[in-house]
Amino acid sequence: MKKRAAVVLGILVFVFGVIGVRIGYITTDVKQAAVPQSAMTIDIETLRGTIYDCNLQPLTNGETSVYVAAKPSGYALGQIKGKVLPEVFESVLERMSTGKPVAVKVDSSVVSSKDIKEIKVPERYDSSSLACHVIGYLNGEGHGVSGIEKSFDSLLLRGTSTVSVRFSSNAKGRVMLGEEIVVTGNGMPKSGVVLTIDKNIQAITEKALDDSGADCAAAVVIEIESGAIRACVSRPIFDQNNIAQSLDDEKSPLINRAFLPFTVGSVFKPVVAAAALENGIDKNFEYNCTGSVTYNGVTFNCHKKEGHGILDMSGAVAQSCNTYFIALALETGADNVLKTAEKFGFGKETVFSNGIKAAAGYLPELNELDSKASVANISFGQGLLLATPVQICAVMAAIARGGVYTEPYLIEGETDENGDFVQIRSYGERKQIISVESADLLKGFLERVIKEGSGSRASSDFVSAAGKTATAQTGKTENGEEIYNAWFAGYFPADNPRFAVAILKENGGEGAVSCAPVFKEIAENCRQYY
Repeated sequence: MKKRAAVVLGILVFVFGVIGVRIGYITTDVKQAAVPQSAMTIDIETLRGTIYDCNLQPLTNGETSVYVAAKPSGYALGQIKGKVLPEVFESVLERMSTGKPVAVKVDSSVVSSKDIKEIKVPERYDSSSLACHVIGYLNGEGHGVSGIEKSFDSLLLRGTSTVSVRFSSNAKGRVMLGEEIVVTGNGMPKSGVVLTIDKNIQAITEKALDDSGADCAAAVVIEIESGAIRACVSRPIFDQNNIAQSLDDEKSPLINRAFLPFTVGSVFKPVVAAAALENGIDKNFEYNCTGSVTYNGVTFNCHKKEGHGILDMSGAVAQSCNTYFIALALETGADNVLKTAEKFGFGKETVFSNGIKAAAGYLPELNELDSKASVANISFGQGLLLATPVQICAVMAAIARGGVYTEPYLIEGETDENGDFVQIRSYGERKQIISVESADLLKGFLERVIKEGSGSRASSDFVSAAGKTATAQTGKTENGEEIYNAWFAGYFPADNPRFAVAILKENGGEGAVSCAPVFKEIAENCRQYY
């Protein structure tokens, strides 16, 4: 009996042992079933390569918006409520009620937990629309339509990444509460394009133009040593995230006025003076301005109706005397004026990159200046002559540079996937287009414009400057009144020039009144950058 009992006991132990092992396996199976078998992923945003300023400060992808990724829970709903529009919250509620997670943009921060996570996602464009005409904008498929976005579309696409959130789920496809929410692809893409634009100088220039009440206007700042464009501004601006609202705007906010040609008026006078000096006419060449002069049946008036009296070249530039420059151009010869203007970049487009260029404007042919009246017109920047703000700024830079012209440029280089800068553009070709002696005389003339002439509103107690005003006829009228383009172009500091500036306002009245103060504000606020 004892032996039989031992055998039965052994069998029972074996059976219970097997049962125990089986129970262990079942428990293990249950645990494995609780382990995530898959994941749900939501894509939040596709990021594109970055456009940088010259100091590798981002001009795109620089600002962030707050998104939240949330699991279907009461706590998450409570965090989201009040931070989105009511209709968005209804959508969130509906989705969560089916057991699905959400990712949604919110107005303010949330308190993160395992069931809700705050994510800061780079926005393509800054809320300020800084340098929007240079940067350009995208179409609905994420391709560049204008500006740098279009010109470097393929390069910027190489830096693309997608911001996604991943939620752990079980074998039945239910989101696992308590598991961490995983974010991938976030952070500003490091590869991209480097511009010559200086973000700080751009902001200063935009503010100065806006402070003046500019409507349809442009401003350009060029670093004199290099020819690099440090600021390029056009007004009005547009919303890069809502292009449709600008398509029918009669002010054409989508065009870059800094690259378009306009009548230039008296900012052309330094070029005529340069032509005269280079062709042997003495700086003491005198003319008696009586207020008007007539050639070929056309009467040309000076802005001072009673006349300036006897002026030499320096005085004529300072007072912006039209009749003096008519006499000077006739004495110099139309062909010499045109040749000098061509050396200064008139009549030639400026190509910055594939698809981005400033217009050539228009420099008349010699056969178009076939009368004294036509020569008189161009002598003070009227008639057929057209130029862009970029061209006018480059003229001032060349004078400040001692008579050396270099073509302005906008693209500095690119960055690789590590954010390391790779230079792809060096300074443009430098040409001595007028003598140092002539340039020094012109500098003195332009300083006098600020100190005692038509540009006195550009004068500052903090920074010396030189420049030229212009009030250019357009041949257009509005409500019976003639429309004028207002200009100021110059450079600062006068004794050690660092930056050249050109400012244009369409229908801006007198350049001395509406543009000279803009120059002053730019010059005073840029002192820290030289």
